[in-house]
Amino acid sequence: MAKKDAKTIQLVDRILERAIADGSSDVHIEPRKDQIRVRFRVDGVLVGRPPIPTDLTNSVISRIKVMAQIDIAERRMPQDGAFRFDFEDGYVDVRVSTFPTEYGQKVVMRLLRRDPSSLDLGRLGFSPRLAARMREYTAQSLGMVLITGPTGSGKTSTLYALLNDIDATARNIVTLEDPIEYRFPDVIQSQVHHKIGFTFAKGLRAILRQDPDVILVGEMRDGETADIAFKAALTGHMVLSSLHTNSAMETFVRLFDMGLERYVVASALNALLSQRLVRKLCAYCRAPDHPDEKLRSELDLHAEGPAELYKSVGCPKCFGTGFRGRMGIFELIEVDDQLNDIVKSDSLTYVELRKFLETRGYHGLRNAGYALAKKGLTSIDEVYRVT
Repeated sequence: MAKKDAKTIQLVDRILERAIADGSSDVHIEPRKDQIRVRFRVDGVLVGRPPIPTDLTNSVISRIKVMAQIDIAERRMPQDGAFRFDFEDGYVDVRVSTFPTEYGQKVVMRLLRRDPSSLDLGRLGFSPRLAARMREYTAQSLGMVLITGPTGSGKTSTLYALLNDIDATARNIVTLEDPIEYRFPDVIQSQVHHKIGFTFAKGLRAILRQDPDVILVGEMRDGETADIAFKAALTGHMVLSSLHTNSAMETFVRLFDMGLERYVVASALNALLSQRLVRKLCAYCRAPDHPDEKLRSELDLHAEGPAELYKSVGCPKCFGTGFRGRMGIFELIEVDDQLNDIVKSDSLTYVELRKFLETRGYHGLRNAGYALAKKGLTSIDEVYRVT
C-alpha cells in the first residue's frame, strides 16, 4: 500500500472516530477555494473541525466513495451510498451523499447509531405522564398516532421509541421506512425503493395483506399514502407515522390540504404529538441569566419565587458552544369525542380550532420550552431558536 493511501485511510478513520466520540449526527466535507473545510453537526448545530490538507483532497473523497460503494469516476452527478464503520465494541452505519460544487465534490456522511438505550421515551425528554399517555395509545388495537415537526426534530427517534415499547412477540408489527435506521429483532421492516416503483403508497397497500396489528409508516409524504394510512387506522390497525408540519394544530390543515376527508381524519386520529429538539445547557459553564421585567412577567417568574434562568457561555467540555446534548419539547393533542365532532365540521377555521384547544389547556411548544428553561436545562434563546 502506498504511503499516501495509508495516510488517507488513517485520516478518514480519524475523522469518523472523532465525529462519533463527539456525538455528531453528520460529517460535512466541503471543498472551498483555498481549503477543504470539515464540520460536524453536534446537537443540531455545525461545529468547525481542522481542515483536510489540500494535497489529500481527492484521495479522501475517493476513499469515502470506495467505502460507500460509489462510482469514484463520476464527479459531475450527485450520488448516494452507505457503509458500516467498526468503532470500539460496536459499529455505526454511515449514509453517504456526494454533491458536485464549483470547487469539487462535497460529501455529507450521516452517522446512524444502534444504541438500544437511546430508544427510551424518558431519555428523549418525555415526562413520565406523557410517556404513559403515549404508551396507552400505542397499546390500542386501532387508530392513528401521528408525530409532527420539521426536519431534524427527532420524529424518527420518537417513533422508534414508541415501537420499542410494543410487545412484538404478541403483535405482528410491520414497518415501511426510508431508510431503515434501527433494526428490531422481532419486527418485520421494509425500505421503499423509488427507482423500481416501490413507494410508500404501494408498500402500504401490500402491508395490509400481511395481517398486521401495528403498522409504522416512516413518513407520509403525499396524499395517497396518507389516505391509505388513515383508512388502515379505521379498519382495525394501529398506525404510527410522521408528518412535516410546524405545529400540532397546523397538522389538521395540512392533512385537509393533502385531500383527506375530515371525517376520516377525525375518526382515525387518536393522538397528535408535535415536537422540537432543544440543546441542553452545558453543566460546566452555564451562567445565570438576568431577563428583563417583560420576560420575567411573561414567564411568570415572580409567582414561582426563586426560579432562575441560565444562559450559554462555552468551554472545552462543550466545544465552545455552551450546550451539550439535546432533549425534546412536546405538545400533545388528544382527539376525544368533542374534538372529533369539531374537526368534522366543514366550517372549522384554524383560529376557531386554536381557541377551542386553548380552552382545554393547550399552550403550544414555546410554553413547553419555557418550562425547561425555568428548570435550568436550556436557555430562553434556545427555546426561541426552535419555536
